[in-house]
Amino acid sequence: MKKLLLPVLILIPASLIGQLYLQEKPLDVPYVPSKPEIVATMLRMAKVTKNDLLYDLGCGDGRIVITAAQLYGTRGVGVDIDPDRVQESQENAAKANVGHLVKFLEQDIFQADFHEATVVSLYLLTSVNLRLRPNLLAQLRPGTRIVSHNYAMDTWKPDDSAVVMVNETTHNVYFWVVPANVSGVWEGSWVEGSRKTAFGLELEQHFQWPSGTIKRADSDETLTDISLNGDKLQFTASGGDISEGSEMIFTGRVTGNEMQGTVEIKKSDGRNNQTSWKAKRNPMSMKPLDVEK
Repeated sequence: MKKLLLPVLILIPASLIGQLYLQEKPLDVPYVPSKPEIVATMLRMAKVTKNDLLYDLGCGDGRIVITAAQLYGTRGVGVDIDPDRVQESQENAAKANVGHLVKFLEQDIFQADFHEATVVSLYLLTSVNLRLRPNLLAQLRPGTRIVSHNYAMDTWKPDDSAVVMVNETTHNVYFWVVPANVSGVWEGSWVEGSRKTAFGLELEQHFQWPSGTIKRADSDETLTDISLNGDKLQFTASGGDISEGSEMIFTGRVTGNEMQGTVEIKKSDGRNNQTSWKAKRNPMSMKPLDVEK
């Protein structure tokens, strides 16, 4: 009698399946390490300190977070989908004696959670930056700094840039500060003496460049000298009957659907006064930042 050979079922742990998937997934960006001169410029432009948490998305051999830890005592997390790069990064961190400050994760950067970062570094491609851009704006807090080697983010123009020459080759470094979302309709007020003045703001926004109007009972005018740096907003209202003044300079901080700060009232007769102001936004009026114009 012939013996029947039954198929053998091999159980593979779920964790191993995940590793196999990561290893077989093609890389979005070829591995090309940044030169030390460029790394130094990136960290300097981002103003990295020991109080920061630096995430390097697509960390390669880990040199950016390792250098930040060595020079500034910065805590860092490197994320890379290539297990060989992650292992190399861990070995390099141990050699540099900064293993207590940095760690490396084998992950897809598009699935990574980096919301705790205060600084994010990139050396990807423009196309990859654009795919990642919605995640950056959704996860990162206003004021977080982003620095990228060679590749920008299209219509999200950088706040600053630098050119680094290495062996007669030109490299670009781009820098952004994540802006708060101030778009929408706001209702606010300020108090001057015993007089409370109500006003409305209607703000549009293209990344870190807001624009808009201020509305009062007797006037409706375009804001001037408006600027946004992280969660810090400043704008000027002038002309019309502004509490018997000729100009008002608003400075404030945005926290979700609220903002508050101080307003300097410059009177037409040369007198100045300073008081506080606050405003709340209709949440339904807010628009996403990551919209092309």
